[in-house]
Amino acid sequence: MRQRGFVIATAALLFGLATHAGANAAEIKVLAAAAIDHPFEAVAHEFEHDTGNKVSVEFGSVGAIQNKLKAGAKPDIVILSTAAAAAAEKDGTALAGSRAVVGRAEIGVAVRDGTPAPDIATTDAFKKALLAAKSVSYTDPSGGGTAAVFVAGLLDRLGLTEAVKKKAVPFKTGREVIGAVLKGDAELGIGFTTEFVPVKGVKVVGSLPKDIAFVNEYSAYIPATSTEAEPARAFLAYLARPASRDTFKAAGVMP
Repeated sequence: MRQRGFVIATAALLFGLATHAGANAAEIKVLAAAAIDHPFEAVAHEFEHDTGNKVSVEFGSVGAIQNKLKAGAKPDIVILSTAAAAAAEKDGTALAGSRAVVGRAEIGVAVRDGTPAPDIATTDAFKKALLAAKSVSYTDPSGGGTAAVFVAGLLDRLGLTEAVKKKAVPFKTGREVIGAVLKGDAELGIGFTTEFVPVKGVKVVGSLPKDIAFVNEYSAYIPATSTEAEPARAFLAYLARPASRDTFKAAGVMP
């Protein structure tokens, strides 16, 4: 069942608690999936400016974040795939009633500005584009990232694992993937378009064809161990305001 979205706090919570600055300022520690890093950072800076509170965020793959939590990390907000967030709610590691959907990200292809955009309208065209490319960049599945695991599985299903492996330029993060495309070290980049859209100098060709498309939904929750649960709720409410949602949409994170 889909959660109620990001509307999890009243205006009183948002503007009453969150506006306490100075000596009352809170530091909200966040572990978040890298697929939403660009818009999240922008909104976090606005929140800090408007409230005086501080948001300390560390981005990583879903797998890396889960490992940090298992190792004893105690953030005030966690943003993971909805399935992982739901599991945290079920096992009691998430504060009851705190889980809310952040948005959805799609996997697609990007190229450097000024270079021809390959045809990826169909699965067959996508396969031909991968085979024709001199180099292809994507995240390494060993890091446990959602996009990385999906892309590795997709290449296997399409029978392209060995052909693409010979010219692969793998990285740990989506930012590194698109950085390789920007510098010309990779002809094609595959990953969440949310990590590609905000980067100047690259062009998003499009999402994967419908029959092999992948859309991942992300949700936030407040861990039961949080020491700043109320400021964390205020920040999540701030993320829900229309201006913040517009920032996410502009980066390709859809509701």
